[in-house]
Amino acid sequence: MDPKLKYFKTFLVASETKSFSKAAKILGITQGTVSNHIATLEKYFDAQLFVRTPEGVELTPEGKILYEKAKAILDMVEEAKILMKSLSEVPEGTIRLYASTIPGEYILPSIIKEFKEKYPSVDFDVNILDTERCYKALEEGLADVISVGYLKSKDYDYIIIGKDRLVLIVPPNHPFAKRKSVKFEEILNEDYIDREEGSGTKKTIEEALNKKGYSMMDLNVTMRLGSTSSVITAVSEGYGISIISEIPAKKAESADLVRIVPIEDLDITRYLYLIKSRRPKNPSAVKTFWEFLKKI
Repeated sequence: MDPKLKYFKTFLVASETKSFSKAAKILGITQGTVSNHIATLEKYFDAQLFVRTPEGVELTPEGKILYEKAKAILDMVEEAKILMKSLSEVPEGTIRLYASTIPGEYILPSIIKEFKEKYPSVDFDVNILDTERCYKALEEGLADVISVGYLKSKDYDYIIIGKDRLVLIVPPNHPFAKRKSVKFEEILNEDYIDREEGSGTKKTIEEALNKKGYSMMDLNVTMRLGSTSSVITAVSEGYGISIISEIPAKKAESADLVRIVPIEDLDITRYLYLIKSRRPKNPSAVKTFWEFLKKI
């Protein structure tokens, strides 16, 4: 008997979970049905696909070959379904969205909520990463759309979805906190908390400093942190000062965690972008999302 398409799906889930019982639970079938599907595949290919281990099951060399081919086949079948459905008026499926911290946590949630009210059949798989990793996901075909605060090239197909100002934050008890403003040169004498390499915020600051004849090397960087929230925490606890997005800075100031102090001779404003893959996995849903954003 030739195996059905669903048998390959069972095989893939069992391979990834390394357990027939877990596969059964995920697929909503019995463990006996899982075993039957695997047995049918083993008979068809005349090969043992799994070996049992104390932890569950592991793929044999033959099983590893089938895993790669079966995954490719099912991916192509899913892509065909999506392309066929794209001919209809109602988009559905998943949009793979990678975003840096500021657009991902503060801008996109309300946009996605509004979009899903109109198109409830479209889901979003959102990953919050630094800007460089978002671009990498786009280039490797892992993302359909990315949203970042730094545009690497105007060759990308992009939409501006917001504007963001970067501001200086200091601990509430810092001498700067009582000032109406400070000059940039004064910041050079303070312990500075930087963002990690790959951060869009960091790149924007670097460009602004270069225009003034400075570089990041001129700052007294005492630590580098991987998120805006961790920077706010470090500043609030008195480890230094930093320049971050005004959006989370205002929220932190309202919670009495930090103080925002204007910099007299340095105004850093940037745009927030949505950038589209040239080959999205779900073209219909991405196109609808793109057109929706253009209108708002």
